[in-house]
Amino acid sequence: MRTVVAVLAAGMMVVTSPAQAASAPHYRPGTIYFNKTETAQLTYLTGVAAVRSVAAAPFGRIIGDNAAEIMVRAGSANMVGQCVKITSMGAIGTYGGNDGDGFCQ
Repeated sequence: MRTVVAVLAAGMMVVTSPAQAASAPHYRPGTIYFNKTETAQLTYLTGVAAVRSVAAAPFGRIIGDNAAEIMVRAGSANMVGQCVKITSMGAIGTYGGNDGDGFCQ
């Protein structure tokens, strides 16, 4: 059984349904993948705060504890045409190409 959770804040939506991935950060168990537009928004503290306010546990805590790193990673990813991903274990990284089901567009 799939549970769909969708919350909208500052133009970003966090979902747990791949069916809605085209219009929201892409969720796969344990990881949230952001597209290029959302990654650009994460370069600003307000973008990070907006995502933190709607993210389900444990992502809200991870995002809040690592706001500066997320902003730096987002800035770096933005410069090379990649995107940000955040895992439930606290790893903040970048991805592109076919990673994250090719969501970095």
